[in-house]
Amino acid sequence: MKLASTYDHQGVQIFKFGSWPFGPPKMFSHCFYVDGLLIDTGHRNMRKEVLQALGGLKVDQIFITHHHEDHTGNIVELQARFACPVLASAKCVELMKDPPPISFAQWMTWGSRPAFSGLSETMDRLSTANYNFEVYPVPGHAEDMLCLYEREQGWLFSADLWVSDRIRYFMRPESVHQQIESLKSVLQLDFELLFCSHNPQFKHGKQRLANKLQFFEDFYGKVSSHYHQGLKPRQIMKELGLKENWNIRLTSGGELSTLNMIKAVIRDEQLLAPA
Repeated sequence: MKLASTYDHQGVQIFKFGSWPFGPPKMFSHCFYVDGLLIDTGHRNMRKEVLQALGGLKVDQIFITHHHEDHTGNIVELQARFACPVLASAKCVELMKDPPPISFAQWMTWGSRPAFSGLSETMDRLSTANYNFEVYPVPGHAEDMLCLYEREQGWLFSADLWVSDRIRYFMRPESVHQQIESLKSVLQLDFELLFCSHNPQFKHGKQRLANKLQFFEDFYGKVSSHYHQGLKPRQIMKELGLKENWNIRLTSGGELSTLNMIKAVIRDEQLLAPA
């Protein structure tokens, strides 16, 4: 089933896209449009719907928050349609020239992601006719991820920094420590509206990020404590009473799992240990 909708909040047009082969979508990707700026390009399983919804806009520039397939799935077609600059972090510029492979679970949910060599590196500020956005690196979920902050409006386009107060599984490369540091950094800003790429929050947006930070700090503390007591990742899962979602783990070939969250903390602890 495919679902697409469009709505407006405080002058920001929000485009919501979801698809799933076995019934209603379980997750949605969002694109945001404001004052000639398009933020992200949606997922490729919704290519027809994305092009139909966005094709009539006047887009002067496209901003890519990070290289994951649910944000870059239609980058080739949309850049060709609008013939405009496509901006991203320096790391994203390199990654998109030859994107990393995705798992079967990601392919089912979002679809494939084409390579794209036409990205330009963004500066630390991005302007439109009426708004000024500050660009903030927020690594952890993805090493190349960026947020956009509009100070006067109190807007934070947070990419995948939030998504939910609690997270149930990780991709292999994710870092809990980096996400904690990214959350702490962004929480220094003054904002209320959280334009999350999967679940926008129009009230108490800053509190939602604070909730996520608390969850990660608690999780990191418990896992690291058990690790330093000598427990192995699966033993730690058992001690914490965590259950694996085997549908996700198996269809992703282990690329997405709860166990990856445990391993991420251990990897972070090893990297942070004094030489």
